Amino acid sequence: MRVTCVVFLISLGLLVKSADTCAQVELSDTTTVYRVDSEVEVLIDSAGRLTFDEVRELTFSKNNGALTFGYLKKPLWLKINTHTLRQNTLWYLEIPAPFLEYVDFYQKTDTTWQHSRSGYYLAQSERAISHTNHALPLLFDSLNNSEVYIQITGLSPKTFPVYIMDKEVFHQKTRTDDLWYGIFFGILLVMFFYNFFIYLSLKQINYLAYMGTIVCTFLIFASASGYASKFLWPENPQVNFYTGRLSLGVLTSVLAIFTIRFLEVRKYSRVMYYALLSLIPLSVLAILLIVLKELPSAGNNLISLCTIMFITTGIVCRVKGNAIATYYIAAWTIYLIGGLFLTLRNSGVFEFNFWTTHFVEIGAAMETSIIAFALGDRYRRYKREKEEIQLQALRIQQNTNEILEKRVQERTEDLIKVNTELQANLATISKQSEIIEAKNAELDGFFYRISHDLKGPISSLLGLSHLAKIEVTDPKAIEYLDRQHEQVDRLNQMIRGLINLTRLNNTSLSREKIDFVNLVDTCINSLQGLSKFPRIRFVKDVATGINYEAEWVMLNAILQNLIENAIKYSQEADAFVRITIREQDEMVLLEVEDNGLGIPEEHQAKIFEMFYRATDSASGSGLGLYILKRSVDRLKGKIKITSKEGEGSTFTIQLPRNH
Repeated sequence: MRVTCVVFLISLGLLVKSADTCAQVELSDTTTVYRVDSEVEVLIDSAGRLTFDEVRELTFSKNNGALTFGYLKKPLWLKINTHTLRQNTLWYLEIPAPFLEYVDFYQKTDTTWQHSRSGYYLAQSERAISHTNHALPLLFDSLNNSEVYIQITGLSPKTFPVYIMDKEVFHQKTRTDDLWYGIFFGILLVMFFYNFFIYLSLKQINYLAYMGTIVCTFLIFASASGYASKFLWPENPQVNFYTGRLSLGVLTSVLAIFTIRFLEVRKYSRVMYYALLSLIPLSVLAILLIVLKELPSAGNNLISLCTIMFITTGIVCRVKGNAIATYYIAAWTIYLIGGLFLTLRNSGVFEFNFWTTHFVEIGAAMETSIIAFALGDRYRRYKREKEEIQLQALRIQQNTNEILEKRVQERTEDLIKVNTELQANLATISKQSEIIEAKNAELDGFFYRISHDLKGPISSLLGLSHLAKIEVTDPKAIEYLDRQHEQVDRLNQMIRGLINLTRLNNTSLSREKIDFVNLVDTCINSLQGLSKFPRIRFVKDVATGINYEAEWVMLNAILQNLIENAIKYSQEADAFVRITIREQDEMVLLEVEDNGLGIPEEHQAKIFEMFYRATDSASGSGLGLYILKRSVDRLKGKIKITSKEGEGSTFTIQLPRNH
């Protein structure tokens, strides 16, 4: 009898111990969603190094309430034992916290432990069930018992419930969640197009900026709720992370710009205006911290600060008389309450329920709608004011038209008289123009003949001067002959320039195909008599086969003037003249470059004027560049000069094929 009692007491003790350490959740009603937080056993891995096999040997603590561990950074282990009274029922375990980074399930089978994974950073195809939350189909042994270990790691808040439900109830719950989130995202979509159509009508940046806030809000909540990772980029969890976090930084900048414009903050408070402007560089900094992985929560921290700043801005503007700030304050207050509920829930102060979880989404939808309707109200007021202004303008226009009609009638009569006098004056002017043109033609002809008549004697003088220098040996006489030769040569250049100038005035110029290679060689050879010619190194880059027609003499005058000036004003040592001619689209490009003395900047704008010389010591007649400019204009071209004193000059001429 004594032995029987001892055995009974030992058995009773073992049963009590088993009941204390292995509490089971009994699953019987397939229509019920079981919240098993209070039945879960908990173990916190303080060192963060425990393996699953080591965890199984340790003692778990019974959790007597909701799972509210706040921002616990250490790994959290959960142990759940269940027993089903429905053998053919498929039960699902769900943790409705998509923000948990890493979730590992260890489930006991008849022979071993089955490991499956879920988590924010895990692709949908790698999860046990593709879902916005973390779900696991439970396995039961022959005694209808199930034992599951769950490891949760990461820096996200560890405040969440644990649900167990029948498969059909699980799918029904999923459909209900999808419906409500569909309504939420639908509200954002409707508000987006509402503002889009108003923007198309008014073209005001306010509406465009607010469309940006709606897009960012959509991306943030789609990412946080798990819908983006399931439907938009199921195999790219990193995209989901960066989309949500980076959108917070972008949202801050767009909201700051929108608030400044919507509330006209600069008009009511310069302090708040500059405070809001400071959010833009802060948002850029937050984005950099997220991208560089220095502070992944930078966007969340910034949006918390911004929410308070936006409400403060609204209050300041309302106090100072901005009536529309009332809408703004109401919208952001609702959003702030939702954010406060969520923050306190994440910190472990509030438990996980509908209001602490979803009021922020309700607040976001209401905030978006209120601001959108405020913008719509502004649009209606703007439209009404515009119609009143248009009506007033129409009345003014009618009165003005009556006055104008009288004045127009008076002025028309005056104009008829003036026009009659003008026609008479034009006839007189026309006759005078014909007389002037005839006289100019006579003058050009006379001038051309005189120039040609002078050219012969001048050429003879140059030749005699050259012969005299050969015969005369007296240094003083040679010096005088050099001076005489220089002046006669200058006179010769002037006569040649005048001849070219009269040719430019001739309206009927002959055209022929220009051989630019031959043209360049001819120009260079004609200048061999210049004293500095032997020291010059000529670089020719002339394209062959250029199809261009013009008067040879005119092209020759252009190139010869440029090359001659480049030689005259060259340096004493290592002097070069580079001549480049090539085709460029429908243009012919002529470029003459030298490394000579250069042209001072103050003279560059005047060098194409007639008889202009930069210095008194400059040789030449002052007609060369004037004739060059006239020739380029006659060919409908353009000329550009690039020069720096002491370094050289580059003249670039563009000539169109059709002129």
